[in-house]
Amino acid sequence: MRQAAHRVGPGRRRFLRDGAVVAAGALLAMATYGGAEAAGARFEAADLSAGRLLLSVPVREGDRILMVHVHSIAKRPVEEEFSVRNGVLSMEEMRFDTFGANLPVGPEHIGGTTTEFLRGEDGYRVLHHGRPLGAVQVMVGGPAVDHTLTLPGGGRVRLLDLTRRGARVELRVRGGGRPRPRRDA
Repeated sequence: MRQAAHRVGPGRRRFLRDGAVVAAGALLAMATYGGAEAAGARFEAADLSAGRLLLSVPVREGDRILMVHVHSIAKRPVEEEFSVRNGVLSMEEMRFDTFGANLPVGPEHIGGTTTEFLRGEDGYRVLHHGRPLGAVQVMVGGPAVDHTLTLPGGGRVRLLDLTRRGARVELRVRGGGRPRPRRDA
């Protein structure tokens, strides 16, 4: 019986291509931030469902991470901007152009911080003033939701390129001890 030749189908090619894009983005972020900062703070995305680390990139005090996704009910984009403050992931701002389930409708008092709710021509902004979160858990949505992270240095990573739809992913900052000031600030 003749053995079948190994074939690479379109799904496998997409996986390899997307994996290369994710790896290139992570390498770009590490190069931009001097991958030698291994002992410093790192922004991580961990798949809690599978118990594995998906992404780990160096970060500095004041760095920003943007998560963009399409709201599952309103079907409109939502932007959530986080920062590294005092060595932890903190909430800075949320932006959206229409209301939907679990989106704020006005100022909120959360853990000693009162948000600022602003309405503008482009929609709504909710300022969280660097409220410390520690970690954020996200249920990864499908392609229509498209959770995408923009990392310090500009690299972009889709959570669907790192794990499967429905996975519970935790975004966090680890390590680094005392926060280091930005060198370019």
